[in-house]
Amino acid sequence: VEAIRDALPGAIIVGDSTQPVYAANLYYDHDRPGGWFNAATGFGALGYGPPAAIGAALAVPEAPVVCLTGDGGFQFTLPELGAALDADAPVIFVVWNNRGYREIETSMLDVGVEPVGVSPAPPDFCKLAEAYGIAAERLACADGLADVLKRARAAGKPRVIEITVD
Repeated sequence: VEAIRDALPGAIIVGDSTQPVYAANLYYDHDRPGGWFNAATGFGALGYGPPAAIGAALAVPEAPVVCLTGDGGFQFTLPELGAALDADAPVIFVVWNNRGYREIETSMLDVGVEPVGVSPAPPDFCKLAEAYGIAAERLACADGLADVLKRARAAGKPRVIEITVD
C-alpha cells in the first residue's frame, strides 16, 4: 500500500476485503484526507472495492484512484470492469492473487477447523480484463509495481494489475 502511495501521490485507495488491506488498516498512513476507503473492518464485504473505486473516480476525477482487491473479492463484482469503461473511470485495479481466501483459511486453522471452500482456482485476471478491452499486467511480486502504476495512471483508462503471491 505504501508503494501505491509513493508511486501515485494524492491517490485515493479503495480497499476491498483482502490481506494487504487488513494490514494497511493498522499501519498505513495516507497522504490526503479521504485517501483511504475500505470495507475490510470486520464486515466481510467482499466485492466492495471495484464499484466504490469507480464512484471515487467519478467524484474526484483529478485524483488517481486505485482499487486494491483480492482474487476472491474481485470475482464478486468483476463485471464492474465494464462499468468502469462505460463511465470512463480510469481506475487502476490491483488484484492481490493468493489463489484463495487465505485470511479465512488462516482463521479456520487457528481454531482447529479443517479448511473447506477456501482455495478456489482463480481465473486468469489479465485475460478477463483484456476480454473487456482493458490492458492488464501481471507481476510475480510487488517489485516493479511503481513503474506499472505510473504507466497505468498515464494511460488515463481503466487498467488491471495482478500481483501473484504464494
